[in-house]
Amino acid sequence: MFVKKLVEKATRKHNGGGGINGLKAEEVRPRLVFHYGVPPESSSLAYDPIQHILAISTRNGVIKLLGKDNSQALLQSEAASPSKFMQFMENQGILLNVTSHNHIEVWNIDKKQVTHVHIFNEEITSFVVVQQSFYIYVGDCLGNVTVLKLDNTLQCLVKMPYKIPPSESCGTQTEADSDTAVIFSSPQPLAESKRNGLISLWGIQESKVLLVAGGNAQHSSQEPKLVVSASWACVFGSKVVVGYSSGDIFLWAIPVFLDHNSEALRNHKDSYASQNVPLLKLNLGYKMDKVPIVSLRWFAHDESSGHLYVNGFSDSGSSHSFQVIIINESTQTRTIKLVLPLTEPCLGMEIVSCFSNQSKNKQNTLVLLLRSGRLCLYDDSAIEQYLLHCQSKSPPTLPKQFMVTLPFGDSRITAAKLYIGPSSPVEESVAMQDHILLPNKYSSLFSINMKEKDGSRRSSAHFSGFSKAKNLLVTGHVDGAINFWDASCPLLFPLLSIEQQFNESCASSTAPVTSLHFDVSSHILVSGDQSGSIRIFIFKKLQETSESIFSFLQAKQGDNYTVHNVNLKGAIMSISMNMDSKLLAVGTDKGYVSVIQMEGTTILYQKQIPGQVYSGIMSLQFVNHGQNGSENSILLVGMEDSSVLALEEDSGHALSANPVKTKKTCKALLMHILDASPNGVCTSDCVDTSKQSYSKQLMQKQPLVLICSENAIRLYALSHVLQGIKKVYSKKKLDGSCYYASIIHGSSLDVGLALVFSCGKMEIRSLLDLAVLNEVSLRGLTYPTLKSPPNANSIFCVSSEGEILLVNGDQALLFISVLSHREIYRHLEYITNVYMEGLAPQEGTSCMKNPQKERKKGIFGMVVKDLKGNKTKHGKENDADDSSISEELSALFSTVNFLHSDETRCSSVVNNEDVELDIDDIDLEDTKEKHKGLNLAVLDKQKLGKKLHALKGTVGKLKLNIEEKMNSRKDKHEEEKDISAVDKIKQKYGYATNDESNTVKMAESKLRENVIKLKAIGLRTSEMQNTAQTFSSLAKELLQSTQGSKST
Repeated sequence: MFVKKLVEKATRKHNGGGGINGLKAEEVRPRLVFHYGVPPESSSLAYDPIQHILAISTRNGVIKLLGKDNSQALLQSEAASPSKFMQFMENQGILLNVTSHNHIEVWNIDKKQVTHVHIFNEEITSFVVVQQSFYIYVGDCLGNVTVLKLDNTLQCLVKMPYKIPPSESCGTQTEADSDTAVIFSSPQPLAESKRNGLISLWGIQESKVLLVAGGNAQHSSQEPKLVVSASWACVFGSKVVVGYSSGDIFLWAIPVFLDHNSEALRNHKDSYASQNVPLLKLNLGYKMDKVPIVSLRWFAHDESSGHLYVNGFSDSGSSHSFQVIIINESTQTRTIKLVLPLTEPCLGMEIVSCFSNQSKNKQNTLVLLLRSGRLCLYDDSAIEQYLLHCQSKSPPTLPKQFMVTLPFGDSRITAAKLYIGPSSPVEESVAMQDHILLPNKYSSLFSINMKEKDGSRRSSAHFSGFSKAKNLLVTGHVDGAINFWDASCPLLFPLLSIEQQFNESCASSTAPVTSLHFDVSSHILVSGDQSGSIRIFIFKKLQETSESIFSFLQAKQGDNYTVHNVNLKGAIMSISMNMDSKLLAVGTDKGYVSVIQMEGTTILYQKQIPGQVYSGIMSLQFVNHGQNGSENSILLVGMEDSSVLALEEDSGHALSANPVKTKKTCKALLMHILDASPNGVCTSDCVDTSKQSYSKQLMQKQPLVLICSENAIRLYALSHVLQGIKKVYSKKKLDGSCYYASIIHGSSLDVGLALVFSCGKMEIRSLLDLAVLNEVSLRGLTYPTLKSPPNANSIFCVSSEGEILLVNGDQALLFISVLSHREIYRHLEYITNVYMEGLAPQEGTSCMKNPQKERKKGIFGMVVKDLKGNKTKHGKENDADDSSISEELSALFSTVNFLHSDETRCSSVVNNEDVELDIDDIDLEDTKEKHKGLNLAVLDKQKLGKKLHALKGTVGKLKLNIEEKMNSRKDKHEEEKDISAVDKIKQKYGYATNDESNTVKMAESKLRENVIKLKAIGLRTSEMQNTAQTFSSLAKELLQSTQGSKST
């Protein structure tokens, strides 16, 4: 029954009759439904260890989120800017992204949208989120550290008054070193590493430097060391490891500040003298080639040891190395290291915690982002075992490397076809049943277990879900294999796998599949490969007892189909079938057209059609054409050079001497016959197209041939093509280079054209006017070039219903819907939800473990001492501690600890003057949040006028008082001029003198500044009075209009 429905549906779309109707704009809504895999041009990583979400940023501004149970989401902002820094607010559903324009984006992961963009004025060089709080440390190129706070209610960033200027954090070395950019800043309380090598330990509560170490002063002036990366290297915060541009790696010791003698340690500067010498210099081979240490990450395994991950590579990428070493409390032991055999530099790394569904055991995976944008995986437990036993008599083997690829077969997809089945009344109930099986049903993208990773190895005989399959995807692979997938959900599930079998008649047994054609109604699949081999799979027709049209695939592999092989000349480019005559037409890249009888696999004829620049056969299509009462079976051949030729189906003779060609040769992408009469015969009326009465309405009822090339779209009348007449019915030049085109059908059998351009733009055009209905940008894709081999990068396949599937190499799979009438994929809401609200953190989720027993107070312990107290608490008490930490941090960061130089100067002038009224007492700024609109409750004209009048009087008094003081100082200065001779005598005999003139000049300049400020206050007072009058008049008008409306 359902097969019959699908056949009728396809027949109606092909045999429209009544003319050609184009798609309407309201029917088109192109959108990305789901993105599976890793986007190209990836540049950095971030990880939320509580929610188990891995974020991957790209150079084109796209951010990919990978969560638990195969949940994935794609974040795209309007500003397509590369990412500099990216970090999660752990377990808060917030991702912070710093773009190359120094804009900080606040992403709501649940809503998948940007809630706020904070524009930072300086270049951001360091960005760290203080976990278990809403505060962020931002370091800039000038050496400042700014504190930002996330307002979780409004989900926006607020700049806090607390700040750390370089003049305070660097001390006396600021003047000597001009490059004071903050490269590394870490919370608890705060440690900084400057680019010039200076390390500063900052006390948050004390608001001053507790320790200054390092700096270029200790290095050779001929070879300065610039800090490139840094990381803590101890659970207690007593060691910091710093990587330099010269390849050096230094381990610095940080003194411990205890409760009872912390003040004493701060007062004795000689106790820091040893801190100018590093505790340990790690010799890992980077310094020999001067390879910069671009990143350092340390992960604790217990209280006394941990693993340090060292990543170094040069700008050119010629020298690179990624190493893992063990750092113990005893720094005198021999360095134990592991060099991972990477073929290219590493851009980022994260330790990702995974939980297997079977054993529920914790599994840590080292994720490395390579320069090519690919992800590399290592089992972290295998790395640990190697480091522990590498010096034994029988050293273990190196940990195995896993490259992240699409888990859809053993090899890359080179050809694909998508088929959408008709809607079923049981679809909703089936979707609810499959929802429960989602976590266990599909293989994981990041699984390092190859048996689980490769979905194609699952036996189809054990799968009983064929009756639930709604959509079918057929894929051909680079090793010659063919796989069938249930595409009802974007997480593809394997149905059947057919491997390439060795055949003596075949030129190659593992040639890549280049073309596929599947006729669902007849259960016949035809595949062609790079070597010219054609395989015809005829599936056995079973009794229709299932609700699915694809139930014929459920038989045991090898028992439900037969295979026939035919070898041709050249790589297979196009395939077409005529089920009425049981003929198969095949075109190759060498220009050969072959027609084969499917029953006996007999080649009726082969014909080579010469081409100009491109010689391949791009498209083939059978058509029954009737004209003047006669009916002919024709094979229409579309050449790769955009020429079209008509052949007799049985003999292969050309109907015209020359094909229809374009003036300039261009590569063709699509050939399609538009409109067919209800009986399946394309009928061309006798129309004289040379007359002016040749109208569009009349031509709309004629069968047309659509040719789409890289730079233009052309429409020819079928009757003209058969006669070889080079007359274009319609032509539209394209804005850009197009590299894929396909026909799509609307719900009302309207026809449209989908175009994909090399710049990532996709256009949907209507037929016959070829107008653009809608367009969308597909960012983050790799596109082939003219010199690229066939199927080198992106593979497109489009169903007749407008569902597009894009296979981006072996890295990503994109599901795109064009029409707006329905959604055809199941479980979209579930698999795109990466954030789980209310998830409680599990023990050991943080990469830096906190020991449970009482420990000495180090850098990290000092914050615990200051903000938590000396006792270790668990359970609900920890929540109370977290709230108390937030409260104390809020109190600290809400306080202005350092005034700006101008503010300091102004405040000192006002405070030193003995005036009756302080300028600071006059509050002209409204620091509270202003509400939009008019607040009539505060528009009291009389009170406001009195306040302004009093304010003017106060300003007048201040002016008079200051002028009197200036006059008195000038008189005093003139009186002191008479004793200048005495001062000269004192200077002659070496006595000290008081230079009162300098003091008077300084006082005069300060008073002049005050006068200028008071004049500015007077101007602002006048402006406020004018504004008040305006508000008062507006309030009166509003009150009168309100009273008038009530009276009416």
